[in-house]
Amino acid sequence: MSNYRTLVKTATKRSIYEKYDIEYRAGKIYHPQFGWIKPLLINGNAKLGKGVWTFSVLAANKLYTFESNGKEYRLIGTCNCHCKGCYACNGCYKFKSTIASLGRKTWLIRNDLDFVYRAIMAQIEADNITICRIHASGDFDIDFSGDRYLNMWKAVIANNLNCVFWTYTKIEAFENAFDELPNANIVKSLINCNGLSGLNYGHADYIIAMYKALKAMGKKVYICRCGIDKKQHCTNCRSCAENDYVLFIEHGTGYEVEKDPLYSTVKELIESQAAN
Repeated sequence: MSNYRTLVKTATKRSIYEKYDIEYRAGKIYHPQFGWIKPLLINGNAKLGKGVWTFSVLAANKLYTFESNGKEYRLIGTCNCHCKGCYACNGCYKFKSTIASLGRKTWLIRNDLDFVYRAIMAQIEADNITICRIHASGDFDIDFSGDRYLNMWKAVIANNLNCVFWTYTKIEAFENAFDELPNANIVKSLINCNGLSGLNYGHADYIIAMYKALKAMGKKVYICRCGIDKKQHCTNCRSCAENDYVLFIEHGTGYEVEKDPLYSTVKELIESQAAN
């Protein structure tokens, strides 16, 4: 019976992908440049939580070299800055396979955006995806794609109102790009307020100061609870889908917030959010 159900499920997925003119076989999709590759949205890891699907591309304004389907590619990342302590660059790019996967998607958004749109639309329907994080790595590629890539996502979001989308951007011109879409949110990654300027990411003292400054300005701001609660993940939080500003305690760099003298202060601040 289980084999029969698997066959039916596979056939159903194949028919959905075919509707979008995408070849699907054995859990992979076909592109003439790269051959058979995994679908473009990736199901979440232990940190994000299963059920949160992500689409990521190469981060930072730097050159990457990778191999795919026997060919070598050299691409500049999609973010027009390279911030010190960039989580994506420091934490995500330790493996050649990761760089190759992100590199393929970066190539696709610049050279075959129609394929990206159709593949994502098909996958959302085939896998019944209801939560999607755009860019665990990368940004809207303004230097190479202008606003074409952003507009592709707006079309995907508008045609999938039962799915919640969120993303982060350092591109000021795009910060309000999803305002008219009820099921999507853009969180600002670069913040300027009351003399404080920097990423929405840092040690406890910085996060506390930034939080208080934004609150004083009447902004809707939230400190991600994942910084103090390892069991917390995006599936049961969704604060990034609801707030203009979300602050993150630095992680993945060796910094241990539990050993910070201000740990109790930032923990109390985070827990007070839940109470409110």
